[in-house]
Amino acid sequence: MNTLQAAYDELVMLAAERKSRLDDARNLWQFYWDMADEESWIKEKEQQMTSPDLGHDLATVHLLLNKHKAMEGEMRAHRVQLERALAVGHSLVDSASFGSEKVQQRIDEINSQWDNLVELATYRERRLLEAVDYWKFLAEADDVDIWMLESLRLVTTDDIGRDESAVNQLLRKHKDVTDEIDNFRGTIEALHEQAEQLGEEDRQNPEVPHRLGLIDRRYDELQYYAQVRKQKLLDALSLYKLYSEADIVEAWIEEKKRFLATLQPSAASDIDELEVIKHRFDGFENEMKTNAARVTTVNQLANGLISVEHPNAEEIRHLQEGVNHKWEELMRIAEEKRLGLSGTYGVKTFYLECTETVTWIQDKIRIVESTADLGTDLSSVMILQRKLSGLERDLSAIQTKLDNLEGEAQQLGANHPADAKGVREKVDEIHSVWYDLKEMLKARDEKMGEAAELQKFLRDLDHFSAWLTRTQKAVASEDIPESIDEAEQLLNSHQTIKEEIDTYAPEYAHMRDYGATVTASADATDPQYMFLRERLRALDQGWAELQDMWDQKHVRLSQALNLQMFNRDSRQAEILLTNQEFHLAKEEQEQPRSLEEAERKMKSHENFITTLQANEEKITGVVQFAEHLCSEDHYASERIADKAEQIQERYRVNRERAIDLLERLRDSLALFQFLQSCEELKEWIGDKLITAQDETYRDAKNIHQKYTRHQAFESEIASNRERLGRIQEEAQLLMKDRPEDAELILKHVRELQAQWDELDRTTQEKGQKLFDANRQQLYEQNVDDIDSWMTNLERQVLTSGEEEIHDLTSVTMLMQRHTVIEDQMVQKASQVQSLRSQADQLISIDPTSEPEIVAKKQQVEERFAKIRGPLQERKERLEQQKRVHQFVRDVEDEKLWIAEKMPLALSTETGNNLMGVQMQMRKHESLSREIDNHDVRIEDILTVGQEMIDAGHERAPEFQGLCDELQQRWSVLQEAMKQRRALLEEAERAHKYYFDASEAEAWMGEQELYLMGDERGRDEQSAQNMLKKHEALEHAVEDYAAVIRQLGDTSRQLISEQHPDSEQVGKRQSQVDKQYASLKDLGGEKRARLEETLKLYMLNREIDDLEQWIAEREVVAGSHELGQDFEHVTMLRDRFRDFARDTQAIGEARVDAANAVADSLIAAGHSDAATIAEWKDNLNEAWGDLLELMETRTQMLQASWELHKFYHDCKEVLEHIREKETMLSDELGRDAQAVAQLQRKHQNYETDLKSLAVQVHAIQEEAAKLHAAYAGDRAREIEEREKEVLEAWRNLQRTCDGRRHRLLDSSDYFRFLNLYRDLVSWIEGILRQMENGDKPRDVSGVELLMNNHQSLRAEIDARKENFTNCINLGKDLLHRRHFHSLNIKERLILLCEAYDRMQDKWGTRWDHLNLILEVYQFARDAAVAEQWLMAQEPYLHAEDLGDSLDNVELLIKKHEAFLKSLAAQEDRFAALEKLTRLELREQERGADYKIRDAQEREQRQNARHHRYEEEFETFEEKDARSREKDERERRDKEERERSEQEKKRQEASKTSPSKGRQQSDIEGTSKAAGSVGSARPESRPSPTKDKFESNLQRKHEWESTVMKATHRSWNSFFCVLEGSSLNFYKDTKKSKVAESPLSLEGSTAEHAQDYTKRKHVFRLKLNNGGLYLFQAHSDTEMQQWVERLNAAAGGSARREREEKARTMPAGGTERVKDDGGKKKSFFSTLKRK
Repeated sequence: MNTLQAAYDELVMLAAERKSRLDDARNLWQFYWDMADEESWIKEKEQQMTSPDLGHDLATVHLLLNKHKAMEGEMRAHRVQLERALAVGHSLVDSASFGSEKVQQRIDEINSQWDNLVELATYRERRLLEAVDYWKFLAEADDVDIWMLESLRLVTTDDIGRDESAVNQLLRKHKDVTDEIDNFRGTIEALHEQAEQLGEEDRQNPEVPHRLGLIDRRYDELQYYAQVRKQKLLDALSLYKLYSEADIVEAWIEEKKRFLATLQPSAASDIDELEVIKHRFDGFENEMKTNAARVTTVNQLANGLISVEHPNAEEIRHLQEGVNHKWEELMRIAEEKRLGLSGTYGVKTFYLECTETVTWIQDKIRIVESTADLGTDLSSVMILQRKLSGLERDLSAIQTKLDNLEGEAQQLGANHPADAKGVREKVDEIHSVWYDLKEMLKARDEKMGEAAELQKFLRDLDHFSAWLTRTQKAVASEDIPESIDEAEQLLNSHQTIKEEIDTYAPEYAHMRDYGATVTASADATDPQYMFLRERLRALDQGWAELQDMWDQKHVRLSQALNLQMFNRDSRQAEILLTNQEFHLAKEEQEQPRSLEEAERKMKSHENFITTLQANEEKITGVVQFAEHLCSEDHYASERIADKAEQIQERYRVNRERAIDLLERLRDSLALFQFLQSCEELKEWIGDKLITAQDETYRDAKNIHQKYTRHQAFESEIASNRERLGRIQEEAQLLMKDRPEDAELILKHVRELQAQWDELDRTTQEKGQKLFDANRQQLYEQNVDDIDSWMTNLERQVLTSGEEEIHDLTSVTMLMQRHTVIEDQMVQKASQVQSLRSQADQLISIDPTSEPEIVAKKQQVEERFAKIRGPLQERKERLEQQKRVHQFVRDVEDEKLWIAEKMPLALSTETGNNLMGVQMQMRKHESLSREIDNHDVRIEDILTVGQEMIDAGHERAPEFQGLCDELQQRWSVLQEAMKQRRALLEEAERAHKYYFDASEAEAWMGEQELYLMGDERGRDEQSAQNMLKKHEALEHAVEDYAAVIRQLGDTSRQLISEQHPDSEQVGKRQSQVDKQYASLKDLGGEKRARLEETLKLYMLNREIDDLEQWIAEREVVAGSHELGQDFEHVTMLRDRFRDFARDTQAIGEARVDAANAVADSLIAAGHSDAATIAEWKDNLNEAWGDLLELMETRTQMLQASWELHKFYHDCKEVLEHIREKETMLSDELGRDAQAVAQLQRKHQNYETDLKSLAVQVHAIQEEAAKLHAAYAGDRAREIEEREKEVLEAWRNLQRTCDGRRHRLLDSSDYFRFLNLYRDLVSWIEGILRQMENGDKPRDVSGVELLMNNHQSLRAEIDARKENFTNCINLGKDLLHRRHFHSLNIKERLILLCEAYDRMQDKWGTRWDHLNLILEVYQFARDAAVAEQWLMAQEPYLHAEDLGDSLDNVELLIKKHEAFLKSLAAQEDRFAALEKLTRLELREQERGADYKIRDAQEREQRQNARHHRYEEEFETFEEKDARSREKDERERRDKEERERSEQEKKRQEASKTSPSKGRQQSDIEGTSKAAGSVGSARPESRPSPTKDKFESNLQRKHEWESTVMKATHRSWNSFFCVLEGSSLNFYKDTKKSKVAESPLSLEGSTAEHAQDYTKRKHVFRLKLNNGGLYLFQAHSDTEMQQWVERLNAAAGGSARREREEKARTMPAGGTERVKDDGGKKKSFFSTLKRK
């Protein structure tokens, strides 16, 4: 028992151990199982994470991103499961069970795979986000493309308006579009920025730069076309302006032609009527001058448009030529009228002048006859002289008049032969009377021979008096020259008068002597001799006054010449100043950017300043000349002074600006020089730093030489330290002057300081190292060098003695040499200083040598200190010598300068007149300024001399003498200058008074001559001008009193001061006062005479002007012009309203005023009261007639305006209607957005039509009113205009409704396309998901795929309604006969087939998943069974049969339990033995199952395709099938008829003889053959054999479904249809191919009913979306082309269908029918559900 118990215990222990091991094994294998699952899951996810699918648009990318986020959530959830599995593995590792190493390895592998999965997930998330940005970029790029295409359509439209207002409106719209295009630049830039922010891979995608480049090119193209359209609109605006101006000019020309036709000079009865006609013609010529500008404007506009090659250039040229032709014709007519009027007027005037001349001569004859009884004594001669004095002057005038009339008579005779006889008679009559007068004068002269000498004297006296008066007037003229040439010309003319005066001097002396002889022997009481004496005294006085007037006029002309010279010089100065200002402005704008540029600008500006200073003399000359003129009391002194002050101020401003700019340039130059100095010093420090950093001290050879060179190097650095200091000082000054550059300057200074510190430190270190290398030797050599140098210096300075100094030059040279020695002293001082540090170092190293080292150092220092004193003394001695020689040189120079200026100061020249005195004054002032400026120099020299004298110089007496002599000469010069100033001032005062007095006398003499004249004016204007001129003269005389008073004050002051010329000044002042009093008396008398004359002329002028004004207004008011069109009549009506209003307002006031003046004159008892009353009555009668004419014309113009307004409104409404019709574009949009936009535009268009409807209604109302007022042709014309408007309005409404329906169809079409695209895209996505290559690894994976597949089923069911809506919409469009019916049908079929394919794919996939699930379930059960079997095999193979009964019983029980478990597993094994569906299907399939499946699929697809073809059949296809059916029925009917006829012929042939029967058989056979042959062409011709051709107009609309054609204009081609291709040729000869042929496969042709711009138009649409419009010559030809093209396209399609039908199985065309026998599709079934 114990043994059994022990064995049992051992067995229990072994069982426990085995159970433990089995548990461990189970946990291990479970762990491996779980790890395998996790690995499979991770790899599955890795496959998804590494999927290259990143979406094909933004929606799919967002869908993938959402899936990725869901997958990340799944990963996070799965991480917990993974952690639990890994925890089991860690527990296995911790328990150190069997296989723990592999477990740990497995854990590491899984963790690595998980980390890799996480990285892949992160990478995929990043790529998806980048894909979102990428597709957003593409979407925005598409939006930009759409916007630019829309904008391109706007800027490439051919609409340029129909009138000026429309063009202006289009220009405003185009400006808005242009602004929008310019603002869109920001959007494009944002798109570029968005592209830059894309991921690296997306940025490298060629699509991105391609799209950006395409957008940029399109934007540039858009801007270019916008500019081109703007130019087109501007050209159109110019064109319409041209039309407007041309219409106005042509209307005016036509009006003036009619006006000229009314002018008939030959019908005028007297000169007054000719005057009226001439006045009207003069007004017409003024209007011609005004309208000539309009003609010029028309030509300018036309030439401008032609020069830019306007499309309507030929029309513009024709319009321009028409306007110019009409204008030239008008000018020709006007010239003819002018010649006719001038000729008639000349003849009438000639007759009048002849009559006046005859009367004039007869008056002179009566005067001569009245002198017959006079005696020959002086009294008789004087009386005769008075009577005949005017007669002699008139005789010469009559002779001149006769000569003029003779010449005019010859000219009139040549130009007017019809009037030559009458003209000649008038001239002969004048000559006859003139001959009588001359004969009478000749007889009178013979009777007065004894008094001839006295008469000759009196005649000469009269002649001389007349000459004297005429010459005085010529001298008294106040002509003011406007240029130098004119001033010189006037001065020369004035000098000519002087020569003439000198020529008349002997004659004056002779008459004076003869007159004295005559009057000396005559009775003193005889009044005639007394009168002669007075005339002689007046002659003497006039002669003297003429001399004085000439002198005064000469002075004034000289002043005028000086003024013009000043103006010339001032203009030159202003040009010079303007150039300076321009140069300064340019220089101020350009700032130097480098040292070279700054130096160049500095040099240029210095040259400019030099030029500025050189031109200062010109400016100064102008200013001095102005001062001279002002000092001479020039008449324009104020203006001259202002101009001179302005020039001087501008020059001062320019000089200040130049100086300021020079300072700024100097600052810039200093800055750049500072920067260059910094760079040079940096380079120098860099070079020296390289030298200081070498390690030559390591070589002991030549150590002293190296140390010496290093000391020289240190000396060089020390000497250059000043450069650093100067740069730092410059930096401080620059920062102070230029604070804006302080940071830059400070940066360079700090860099320099840092480099210098480094150089200094490196140099000291190297010197220390060199010194340390051989201290003792270096120290001794340095001491010896210093000793030798000091020895040489003592030999040169201390032992050389006194230098020979002869002059200032030798002193200067010695000073320069001494400066060199001082520089060397500074360097040696640094070496002596370095000896101390070297000595201290040597002593510290070797204390025993201290006495020797200290002794040498002290010796050197003592010698160095000893030599400093003599050097300083030598320097002071040289400076003292230089001062002495400099003083002597300066004194000599000043003596020479004083001697040079003394003759000028002692000069007694003061000038002969005021100008000369002032010139001397200016010279004296200049000299005074120079002497005053030199005073400082004299004081400095004297101060230096006094200092040397006070210092006790050995040459002090000599210096004192030089100073006294210089002081004495300077005093003499200053005293001479004072005396000369006093002399010049005294001379200037006297000459200034004489000049002012002469000016006053000359001015008053000129005014006296004018006031003494007897002129009263020939008419009102001259009288009024003379009165105004006299008033101005009186004001001038009153104002001149101040000048007289000023002269009196000046003369009294000179007399009181006892001036040397005081007596002459007093006499001159008394003459001036007397002359001024006489001038004022003459002014009062002249004024009274002029006022009396003016009143008479004013009355006459007022009445004449008013009657003429009324006559002119009657011409306008009596016009019968009622206008050619609405604008013309509106212009006439408005003008006439203004004319009537102005006429009534002005006329009433003027007529009332004239009546009032006439009444006042009549009441005052005027001598011409009766004439004035007659004038008044005529005036009032003419005014009443004018008012009546104006009222009548107003009514006529109003009626004409209403009629023309109706015509204009009709025309305008028609233009608006046509404009609205042209605005109805044929474009139906390329997408839904474009169609929606077009619908909105069409709604706005219909809204605009409401206002047009109001206008049409107004037209109807206006027509109703006019029907009541007009009859006959006018009424019919009004009715026709109304009907035309109403018909156009109805057509527009019909067109508008048609466009609205077409847009609605287009909108539904694009909505259908969007639904189609969305559904097809969705189907493709579903298919891609179904075709996903994920392979499950176990049952759970298959179940997961089946769940996903079921979700797709749910999604498909959810989309059924969308499919139904899309199908219904497509059917609705087909039912509406949409012009894209074929495309809609094709897409419906494709959509249905895609849907069926998706359904089939889903079912196939579902069956496949069920099969896979069954297979994986079998694999799982088999694996479990296999594991069970493997677990039982050790038991079955065990050899343990038991060692005891108990063991055997136990084994038996265990075996029974095994048998029971085996029985329990029999069902599982039986289930495993069953075949799966996959195996069963494989058994059922044959070897050719793939071929059968393919055939079945093809049959199903064909059947569906045919079912959909019939279900979505278009109306065109139905019509074609109906036509084919009718054609077949017609052919069958004809065939039956022929058969019946054949039967009848056969029956008839049976009764005829055999021969006849044979003949009839032959004939019947031939007829039958003929009928068959004749019927054959009636069948549809084969596209490959039939040929059709004609000339057509073609327009290319679309290249494809998404792109419009580039050139969409109409062109003419010779079109040839051959087979299934359409060829295009240039002409009917087919010699040259115009374009490549079009393939008609899949194309459709139809009548383009919606295209209303042209007739007989049909549309051809190709299978690639291309669209063409063709225009035939008639509807018949159009229908033939449509049938032929459809036949050619249909034949190709039919052959394809027949070929497909031959390859289909027999059952492929069967249709599915429901219980009722009706055809049924999947979608109809789905819809019913």
